[in-house]
Amino acid sequence: MDRTLLQLILITIIVQLYRLYVLLNAQIDLYVDEAYYWGWSKELAFGYYSKPPMIAWIIALASLACGDSLVCIKLPALLIYPITTIFVYLIAKRLFNPQIAFSSALAFITLPAVSMSSLIISTDVPLLLFWAMALYLFLQALERDRLPYWIGAGIAAGAGLLSKYTMILFLPSAFFYLWLEPRYRHHLTNPRLYTAILIAALIYFPNFAWNATHHFISFLHTKDISKIEELSYLHFDKLLEFWGAQMAVFGPIFFPLFLYLLVRPVKEPPFKPLYAFSLPFFATISLQALLARALANWAAPTYITATILVVAYLIQRRRIWLVKGAIAINIALALLFYHYHQVLEILQIPLQAKIDPYKRVRGYSQLATRLQPIVQAHPEAILLFDNRSIMAEMIYYLRPHPFDAVMFNPERRLSSQYHLTTDMNHHIGQNFLYVTTRQDLSFQRYFDGVELLETITIQLYPDLAKTYRIYYLRNFKGY
Repeated sequence: MDRTLLQLILITIIVQLYRLYVLLNAQIDLYVDEAYYWGWSKELAFGYYSKPPMIAWIIALASLACGDSLVCIKLPALLIYPITTIFVYLIAKRLFNPQIAFSSALAFITLPAVSMSSLIISTDVPLLLFWAMALYLFLQALERDRLPYWIGAGIAAGAGLLSKYTMILFLPSAFFYLWLEPRYRHHLTNPRLYTAILIAALIYFPNFAWNATHHFISFLHTKDISKIEELSYLHFDKLLEFWGAQMAVFGPIFFPLFLYLLVRPVKEPPFKPLYAFSLPFFATISLQALLARALANWAAPTYITATILVVAYLIQRRRIWLVKGAIAINIALALLFYHYHQVLEILQIPLQAKIDPYKRVRGYSQLATRLQPIVQAHPEAILLFDNRSIMAEMIYYLRPHPFDAVMFNPERRLSSQYHLTTDMNHHIGQNFLYVTTRQDLSFQRYFDGVELLETITIQLYPDLAKTYRIYYLRNFKGY
């Protein structure tokens, strides 16, 4: 192992240990999607309502190793990102030299997106790992044309497809690179390339089969959240909003430079794969933003190669000072994010909902504490919810975990895993504890008796309180 890589590994370990310290001392609840995925991990399958299964498998493995604590559920993100960073280093070293490789990897591990994502176990965490792994092995396969590299690339790509469906964009990126680089164009007729594609497809196939038996629900959900059917005109405001969000994802120096390098591309051969594996992804998600909408993290794999692209460009033009400055700014942004509440306290700025980026991960454990004695007082009643977020968080925070909880769904719609896997009609004649934020009583026609047990108000901020109503519902009649 070369000395530069050892230095990178040491720095990465220090960075991740600091992030672990931040996580251990953060007074936050489990993020809604994390609680949702944790619930999936208790019923392992080849597919789920909105995502392929890798995220559930990873959380299940973490829970098996160290339990179901908040830190343990999030721990895989802290462990996976160093491996992804090493692959960024290996890709950059293969294309350039150890100096650019070290700087690129250091830039990657300190990106604002990685700083935030290291504290959240999400589908992007394994996606970025398998994207980087597949790219490194693909480049090695092109250069050496050895079967193990092709097989490895296929396995990594297949694992990426089991992590997030956008991994499919790796395929057009690969063919784009073969078109850009004449010396590798002969691989278009190389059976080993198509063997790798077949391996990826076979690894992904169980999720496709699961979808086939569940009305292709994951694909339909992906189409729904893209809002592509609502296309009526070009949303230039949404495109600018998406690009603005990328400043927070990639950094205020790196992202504008990335846009500049897309307009004024570098034509030297080592830069070709960097363009091939960043431009198609970024262009696709930008088009999505223009046509309908796109969330900030949707273009995340772009920055595996975009990081190397901008760092290599700056170093080759003797602007290492700008690389250092960009990394320093990104670290400062991470520190501000990690210690946001302490900074506000020092500046004597009152904490309010409208200025707190953590507001989505506060209050659920408090609700569970208030709800716990009500649940214990009614052991015969099944918990009932009408909101995915509340249901996921309460299943996690209540003890024992109410895995038999049910989603109230008289319209028979499919909009979450709970809508897919629970059905009140299997519980006709039973009693429920209904946790809801709704104020109308239109649901009472489905029961013989409705009693408001308690109204729980959680005062999160001076300017924001959340109110929940807990009803005891007797003898469900069906719908």
